[in-house]
Amino acid sequence: MATLFTDEWKLENVDTVLFDKDGTFVDLHAYWGRVVERRVLAVIKKYALPSEIFEELALFMGYDKSKNKVIPKSMIVVLSRNEIIEKFTQKLIEMGVSTSEKEIDEIFEQEHKEFLKEMFDYIKPIKDAYILFEKLKEFGVKMAVVTSDGHANAEKTLDFLEISNYFDLVIGKEDSALPKKTGEPATIALEKLCSDKINTISVGDAPMDFQMADKAGLKGAILVTTGHMTKDELKQYSNFVVTSLADISVCK
Repeated sequence: MATLFTDEWKLENVDTVLFDKDGTFVDLHAYWGRVVERRVLAVIKKYALPSEIFEELALFMGYDKSKNKVIPKSMIVVLSRNEIIEKFTQKLIEMGVSTSEKEIDEIFEQEHKEFLKEMFDYIKPIKDAYILFEKLKEFGVKMAVVTSDGHANAEKTLDFLEISNYFDLVIGKEDSALPKKTGEPATIALEKLCSDKINTISVGDAPMDFQMADKAGLKGAILVTTGHMTKDELKQYSNFVVTSLADISVCK
């Protein structure tokens, strides 16, 4: 068991930590910005839409190309893949495009395959997280990645960043029938790790990471501002908020 603490809070008797990926130890702006860009360009090509519509569709999905930033609380940040497809399809239909969720899903899937060829160009680490990984490993804490991204993508990212050795498990979107905010991915992780929820916390950068911990009955959720929200915004969800994961101390 370990205790995680800062000058403002303390979480005791922790033996398992479930980490979000994007915005927590991977820069989400470069990675998801490119994903949105590819999806929108593919849709424009598929339906012969004017190129000028790119900005509107990218902003709708949650990416501001002019700033190279993912927009806080936008759909790409807070919604599951299926929810994004549903809302994006409806947006296109409202614009007069004859399409369906099935077609948009197929476009997204094809772009995902193409993105894999270049994804490593857009994976930028948040290295402050590595300091926490090392501290937790020193105290024998079990660690897992629980992400809304694909399982294979997550594993390739860990390998590329050379941090696979820190993690005992990866849970991706295919590993759970329900999204993170329902708590099910955390519950699945606990079963596979043989861990108890009362000794487990989550670490992430978004409300859904808190929601996952809450629904799964975890001890708590640490939220970090390295994603897209401020400390004050994150404090509306959790009492355990930091500006950097390197600010967290660990002891017995």
